[in-house]
Amino acid sequence: MTNLLNGMMQDAKLLLMGAIILMAMAFVVMTWARTRSLVPTLGALLVGVIVIAGVASYTTLRGQVERDITRYTGTTNAPLGR
Repeated sequence: MTNLLNGMMQDAKLLLMGAIILMAMAFVVMTWARTRSLVPTLGALLVGVIVIAGVASYTTLRGQVERDITRYTGTTNAPLGR
């Protein structure tokens, strides 16, 4: 049962990444079609790459933030603000 759920979660993650990539591509194409200018299109491309990179590295970023919080609070699983 656990393997089935892990497989479904991997499939959902892959589907989500594919949807985000398609949305970023559509954003760049729509910007080019609307402005016909290189600078806004490059800006849209840069924003798309930043969003894709952020979503792709979410697990790494989350782990780093948890380590930083643990290091500065000196406890494990301590709620923030207490």
